[in-house]
Amino acid sequence: MKSILSAVFAALTVCGCASSSQATAWGKEGVSMLDYRLDGGQCAVIAATAPTESNGDHAAGGLSGKNETTRLPQAGGGESTSSSGASGSAFPTGGSGMYRDNTNIDTVARAANQSQAAEVANNKARTARLKNCLTERGYTEFTLTPEQRAKLATLPEGSTERREYLYKLGTDAAVLKSQAVPKQGS
Repeated sequence: MKSILSAVFAALTVCGCASSSQATAWGKEGVSMLDYRLDGGQCAVIAATAPTESNGDHAAGGLSGKNETTRLPQAGGGESTSSSGASGSAFPTGGSGMYRDNTNIDTVARAANQSQAAEVANNKARTARLKNCLTERGYTEFTLTPEQRAKLATLPEGSTERREYLYKLGTDAAVLKSQAVPKQGS
């Protein structure tokens, strides 16, 4: 739920949508303020709630969800066995496995890196879904000039003044034409 909320707030920032550190915003000539905000919110929800490409491999198993035959040293000097075998420990702890207290630090680091990479990929996918949704609705991404970013930085995030300023920029045909971000593949 936390990632959905953060994606929605990030997406709303994109559509009207720019934070003071962002270099781009979105606009559409002739759109009403109501439709501008409604489209931004709907696209944010679509981007945040669409299923991720992940198949759940990273949920509990460590490396690609596999927790099969990892051999780990056992407490008490006993022989190591696979995670499906009996523990050779003098102090039974419920079997062996990847998440025992003596798991190799490299395995833990690889699992953490894999999880982080999956989260980065999911964030990129959400951003792409947001951009696709806005583009399908006829919006154009445009680059903010240094002056426009400076003005935006003086307006509090979420304020009516900020929304009105971005709306004014985003509905100005001259701004949309001269500051449009080139489309990839064009």
